[in-house]
Amino acid sequence: MYLVCVLLQAIFVAVSASVLFQDCGSAYDLRTVNIEGCTMRPPCYVTVGEDVKVNLQFSAGGYFMSRNLDQNVVIDINHLYLPTNVTPERCEIEDCPVEMGAFTSFTSIMSVPTRVQLNQRGFLRWRIRNEEGRLVLCYTVLVQTQSPLQKLIRRNLLHSLNNAEPNAELKQSNFTTDVFI
Repeated sequence: MYLVCVLLQAIFVAVSASVLFQDCGSAYDLRTVNIEGCTMRPPCYVTVGEDVKVNLQFSAGGYFMSRNLDQNVVIDINHLYLPTNVTPERCEIEDCPVEMGAFTSFTSIMSVPTRVQLNQRGFLRWRIRNEEGRLVLCYTVLVQTQSPLQKLIRRNLLHSLNNAEPNAELKQSNFTTDVFI
């Protein structure tokens, strides 16, 4: 039972934790950016060729409302700007109003380009404009690219570190010392 509670708590923290982001001129009040697989600790690892769920939570405040939102997403690695496909673009097809003073949650799926070098750090820049071309949301997140194999290794390594017994480091260091003596 204890293990189930710990797992549920870990899932809740992972789901609710916003990544660190830099606002780059949002007209609306951007509160949180949640990127699937990323934590509050930078960089946010993105896997080449995978689709990643991104959720934004924001408030239009008392500024103005928007009927349609158009997303422009770019990954900038070493000043190479790679456009990134984002779906659904439902707000380009149908109205999805953002009302003044309302708290809004917006979820999209970002496809990480396959023509990106591995193990490179850069910035994910996400710009959202309304039907008038006004920049309503803009943010950047520090990202690092990885292959699917690197993702698997990183996940297994983190899992084993999280499940290690308290004295595992001490035992490991003793083992290493014994091997070299």
